[in-house]
Amino acid sequence: GVLAMLEVILSDFATLKADTESAENLAAHTYDEFMAESKKDKAVKSRKVELTTADKASAESRLRDDTADLKFTQDKLLAAERYFDKLKPQCMDNGMTYEERTKARQEEIQSLKEALKILEGSDIA
Repeated sequence: GVLAMLEVILSDFATLKADTESAENLAAHTYDEFMAESKKDKAVKSRKVELTTADKASAESRLRDDTADLKFTQDKLLAAERYFDKLKPQCMDNGMTYEERTKARQEEIQSLKEALKILEGSDIA
């Protein structure tokens, strides 16, 4: 009766204790593995954050430099365009044909030759 019941309770208690200790050991082992994996994962992610931060700083620096270069180049382009607009009327055809320009140039050369002769005194009457 009572002793048999106490033996069953003791047996059940021993089984429960063994199951609990086994589950606790398994949980502790799982926790240790999780913590080790988490520590490695944290170190990898921390390093990745450091590298990403460095890359971001480098990219921001390049952006500042490129923005300054772009502004400088745009200023140079604007100055060149203004100079081009200033020179353009001098280079554009003013409506004379090639033959008319050639004839006008020949007349100009002839008048300069005559002026030179006058200045040299060979045509003085």
